[in-house]
Amino acid sequence: MLTSPTELQEILSLAPEWQSVVDSVAAAKDLKTVSSYQLFERLGAKAIYMKASTLSNQKRSEFERLLRDHYYQPIIAKMFGNNQNLKRFWAQRKHPFDWQKGQAISMAVELSTKMEGVLDRHLTNKSADGFKVLLPAYVQRSVQNAVVDYIKDEWQWERETLQDLNLDPEHEDPRSCTADDVKYAPENKAISGEQVLQLNQLRSELKAMLDDKSQPQEALIVVDCMFGLGLTAKSKSGEELTMREVCDLLAIAGETQARKIARCQVLLDKGLDCIRSQVRKKLPGVADCWQSDVNINTASRRELSHQLGLTEGEVERLLANRQYYCLAELTENNVIKPPKLDELVKHGAVAAFVPIEVNSCTTRDLIDVLGLPKEMAQKFATTRPVTSFDQAVRDGLLDAAVLKQAIKRGAVLKPPSSGSARLDLNSTQSENLTALGLGQPMVELIARGRPFTTWNELEEYLAPDNREWLILRQKTCLGISD
Repeated sequence: MLTSPTELQEILSLAPEWQSVVDSVAAAKDLKTVSSYQLFERLGAKAIYMKASTLSNQKRSEFERLLRDHYYQPIIAKMFGNNQNLKRFWAQRKHPFDWQKGQAISMAVELSTKMEGVLDRHLTNKSADGFKVLLPAYVQRSVQNAVVDYIKDEWQWERETLQDLNLDPEHEDPRSCTADDVKYAPENKAISGEQVLQLNQLRSELKAMLDDKSQPQEALIVVDCMFGLGLTAKSKSGEELTMREVCDLLAIAGETQARKIARCQVLLDKGLDCIRSQVRKKLPGVADCWQSDVNINTASRRELSHQLGLTEGEVERLLANRQYYCLAELTENNVIKPPKLDELVKHGAVAAFVPIEVNSCTTRDLIDVLGLPKEMAQKFATTRPVTSFDQAVRDGLLDAAVLKQAIKRGAVLKPPSSGSARLDLNSTQSENLTALGLGQPMVELIARGRPFTTWNELEEYLAPDNREWLILRQKTCLGISD
């Protein structure tokens, strides 16, 4: 990508000391014009990051934009264009070269914007090792992850959508652009060598933990069985089990099925907490790569305590003051002590204000995010949908003062259309779910796993495709699960 003199001057206006580097690059390569990318490439990740960290907010924003357009975008576009998994996937579908090039550029623009956001977060948090997001190796891994996601989505679309396609005779049959060999599962081929190495490291560490009798064996065996890791005689690789199945397999003690499942949940939390602690201590590289963001505004109590390491008291104070616009509010509202803020950031905590639609959210969201008293939340959940907040107050479902606070904490209401009442996924009959268009295997899986308390829990358990997830979110709700 060539750089106009104006663009190069923009960079030099922010970092005039780099003029000598520009002259050096021009002399070494006998160039009349040096591109921004050539300049950034010569400077290296640490020098770029250190310069960005010294700029004021406005100038830093301009600098990040230049990095996005003249560093991230060209290198990412090149990596997408050279990615063998992506090229093979497109070639199998007979996409023309010009289309492939345009698609690679489009994907590069989207990913470079995301990388800009990642860089800005590291700069805002003043991360000492934030320069790593500028390293080509980090960018390559991000590209590879984006390729995996893209191929999985496209492959899923082909399998689920095209098989029942009603074709217009005047339009081209999109199935003519699908792979000749439908036995390919390209998402299984698109895992980079680096990721395979990390997965193997993680598996070896888990095996060592199971061999170490000082570790909580029962809890780790529950994790092994539920995720189908095949590390013990109790589990088979790739065969994931529900909590009910794990309770039966391991003969977990309990007077009732509900008590057995509750104990299984405690063991699962304990095992995952132990694994997280070990990974962060012994495999920091794996932790950095696989750590996902935890939004403190919508995270469950379990996520707040086990993934972010908050104490019971800190969790209660956090819930009482939701929602937050930035993590700094946690210290301003005395939820946590200032030294703990860096630890939360390290564990992936973010603060993103999320509107909560009261006609479709879970009972837990009504209580833990919007702050409704438990009995009021349960009464509202069994009576909804409502057409307006005024109606909810008139009908005695919501207290006016509670509603005012709930709106401040993100409550919104989408009036239901006529005949569009949602099914309660936790109690409705299986035939009602089938009538929505869900397949029989999915319906049976829901029946075995319910009740569900959060949409995240449901999504992790079902791993639905896009079509099924759209049906669930638009036509069902999660009612009382206590």
